[in-house]
Amino acid sequence: MSVGIIFLLVLALLLVIFTLQNTVLISLNVFFWKITDAPLVLTLLICLILGVLLAFSFTYPRIWKLKSQLKEKQRQIRELEALHPEVPFEIAGPEGIEMTGGDEKSFFGD
Repeated sequence: MSVGIIFLLVLALLLVIFTLQNTVLISLNVFFWKITDAPLVLTLLICLILGVLLAFSFTYPRIWKLKSQLKEKQRQIRELEALHPEVPFEIAGPEGIEMTGGDEKSFFGD
């Protein structure tokens, strides 16, 4: 069995246990409506799903904008690399310290 299937089975088992432990019927007052005899577990799950959807609806536009900015910057980098192929692309070491080979003097003067 894969890890994903085992995770889903454990999650389903936890959901069943949670459902069996919260069988209480409650009354809800939502603005002008009164809902009587609503199962507590159903109310909790609906609130959880609505919270996830609400959070996703607020964060997804920002993620979409950042992804489009990333694609634009990658396109600009490709264009600049095509315009100037003679400029080598070098990755500097930490804090801009040039990392050298083993035969030269080390950074600490050994």
